[in-house]
This record gives sequence, C-alpha cells and structure tokens, in this order.
Amino acid sequence: MRFSALPRTGLVLVSFFLLAAFFAPLPYAVIQPGDGTDVLKKVINIKGAEVFPSTGKLLVMSVLVSSPGAPVFSGDVISSWMDADSIVLPREYIYPPRIKASTLKAQSDADMKISQASAVASAFEYLGLTPSKAPKVSIALENTGGPSGGLVFALGIIEKLTRDDLLKGRVVAGTGTIDGHGNIGAIGGINEKITVALRSGASIFFAPMENCDEIYNTPTNVKIYGVSTLKEAVLVLHNGKPPRSYCAWHANQ
Repeated sequence: MRFSALPRTGLVLVSFFLLAAFFAPLPYAVIQPGDGTDVLKKVINIKGAEVFPSTGKLLVMSVLVSSPGAPVFSGDVISSWMDADSIVLPREYIYPPRIKASTLKAQSDADMKISQASAVASAFEYLGLTPSKAPKVSIALENTGGPSGGLVFALGIIEKLTRDDLLKGRVVAGTGTIDGHGNIGAIGGINEKITVALRSGASIFFAPMENCDEIYNTPTNVKIYGVSTLKEAVLVLHNGKPPRSYCAWHANQ
C-alpha cells in the first residue's frame, strides 16, 4: 500500500477545520465548586433585638455553573475533565431549551428572596417569636441566587438571637432549601458544595436527607449529617449526634 502526502492546500484546509472545531462553542455547561461565605459576618443583620456573639463560622456554599448563553469551548471541556472537582454536562441537562440568561437570573433572584423569607419564618417559629412583634432581619448575599442557602440562613438567625453558642468555635457548613416551618429540601450540586466545605475548613456539613443517595464525596475530616428539618440540625449542633441515621455511608463514619 502506498501513501502519499497531502498537498499543501489540503494540509491548510485540514488544519483550518481542526482549529475551527477546537474553538467552536460546544453545547455543554461546566459545574465547579465556588466559595464558602460566613453568614454571621455582614450577610445576616438583625435590628430590634439583642444579638449574641458566636465563636465559630457558619458557611453557605456556592457552586459555579456556566450560564446558558456563555460559550464553552473544547479547551474549557478538556481542562474541566482534567480537574477532578469540575463536571461537564450537556447544557440541556441543566437548562430548559432556549432559556435566556436574564430570565434565569430573575428566577434565581426570586428563589433567593423566597428562601430568605422562609428562613426568617422558620427561625422565628423555632424560637417562638411572633412575626408581627419580632426583630427586623435582613439578609444580603451578593452575586448568589437560588434557594439552597435557606437552612444556613435559618441557623444563622438562631445563632445570633440565642445566648447559647451553638457553633462552639467550629466551622459549620451546609446547604438545603427551607420552608416557613423548617422543613429541609433537596438542592443541586451537593458534591461540589462538600468540596467547598472541605476547602473552607469546615468540620461539619449539613446535607438535605433527600440528597443522601447522590453523595459520593465523603472526606474523612468533614462530618456529613443528613437532616430533614431545622430542629434536627440544631440538635446536631447541641450534642454532636444526628437524631437518627439517614444514610448508609453515615452509619459507617
């Protein structure tokens, strides 16, 4: 069999198409761990009641996801695959078809406001405070949206309004939606958020019970507790034990 070299024009065309393919946008989205923010510093502000100091940190987790309109190139996909903490998924797995980034941001901001209101309501219910006569609580977390900070916001309000120091010098992280009665719901990006907790020095991480089956990231120096209510999370902080075992992996820790 004889092989002949491509003419120079053919080589140029092949090189052009290879480069074009490499730099062409791909229908993927990249998910990677974000940051942990201490909600007890500047995020949660309370007026009209005595606020008690805390000796620890209470972190809300963020996950970075490329927006539906952001181009993702081959180089981005390759570098994300090489990064063990990043995930690359087809864009349609994350976003509805043809959704605009502005629409997504508006929904994310609305979810955050609902989450904050529910966190205040659930914390007040736990503390036995009447909403009409209670202190004024404001929550401000920049460049972050969605409902997953609800559990941590509620714990932060309780920590600030109770004389007992729940954190006892510990770095505690967590995630989970919350309703006005303290029920915790599932969120997305649970394993990425555990990575953020590990990087932020957390020793305790609260996960929604509904997310237990999705968790594969179980670092040995972070205790992961599955909880379904705000009251259960507070009990863990009080005595270091979950009310009952939720996850098979937790039973072996």
